[in-house]
Amino acid sequence: MKTRRPLWILAVLLLGTAAALWGATGISWVDTGSAGGTGGPSFTAIALLALASLAGVFAVGGWTRRLLGAIVVVAGGFVCWRAVSTAGEFNLFTGRGLALLGGVLFVAAGALIVRYARDLPTMGSRYQLANTERRSGDSDKDMWDDLSHGEDPTRE
Repeated sequence: MKTRRPLWILAVLLLGTAAALWGATGISWVDTGSAGGTGGPSFTAIALLALASLAGVFAVGGWTRRLLGAIVVVAGGFVCWRAVSTAGEFNLFTGRGLALLGGVLFVAAGALIVRYARDLPTMGSRYQLANTERRSGDSDKDMWDDLSHGEDPTRE
């Protein structure tokens, strides 16, 4: 059964990840009490990976979607590790806190991708051909189904 609810949750998680990581790149990581502060690592590339992952969730299926989910989990873990292991005082209301939030969202999105890889709809799945063994009993619908399968209904 194809389900759409996890797809929307994934979209929100991945967009939230991208926003948090872009924000973490632009905000200071250490609260110095002054307006300046010191910057932290740039997570722009990983924010772009989050957006690309969103497109990838729609585009791929099967084992490649599970592989994408695993990559997302590893990247999210890396972001969390960088946020926690960077030197300086830890404050959740700085760029470090945003980076940690982005990493946690990314790990959650990756876990959901791996968990629901088989159940999520893919691009074009709505237009998959119907089973030719089933006949609806409606001659017009059956004729269109035959055309969809590449059969010429006028041959008979």
